[in-house]
Amino acid sequence: MLDESAYLQLWQKIIKGDRKAFEKLFDALGKELVSYAYKITLDRALAKDAVQDVFVDLWLYRSNLNEDVQVKFYLYRCVRRATTKLLKRDNQENTEVQWYPMDFEADELSPEMLLCRIESESFQEAQIEKSLKILSEREREIITLKYYSNLKLREIANLLEIKEQTVANILQKALTKLRQQLSYLISIVLFFIFG
Repeated sequence: MLDESAYLQLWQKIIKGDRKAFEKLFDALGKELVSYAYKITLDRALAKDAVQDVFVDLWLYRSNLNEDVQVKFYLYRCVRRATTKLLKRDNQENTEVQWYPMDFEADELSPEMLLCRIESESFQEAQIEKSLKILSEREREIITLKYYSNLKLREIANLLEIKEQTVANILQKALTKLRQQLSYLISIVLFFIFG
């Protein structure tokens, strides 16, 4: 992962039309930005579209860009706006999530072990999906920025253009909801195990 000064150097090269710098910036932040958009929308295609739109616009309008920006924050903000725009366009709040099981080498596992692993992963993914759906879009976004993108509360507040205390309040509310949901799920599992 690059640091902010490396991002800024790439940014300045992009403004001058350096295609390699553009590709390097996309390679460095593309997956992270898609992950961020996905956590907000719960729609992989929409998340990818939002990030693609941002990078296409970045390249098309590069001559209009300011040379001195916090690149990562700028791109997060752009992806957030693009995601909001696509959600409004498609007139959707939540969409069905497509989960893709993790890759593993099937020949190392017996068919029974493989089936157990797939069922276990599917169950876990379904529980995570269910837990995320109880959160509002704003709560999912703040959880994503805090725990997946490792941003500080002040950085999140700047990115979302809200007060730091508001971020802290929303984060606390979201964590409380998740704790309640997870404790409920744990009690159900324990009930089925110990009857």
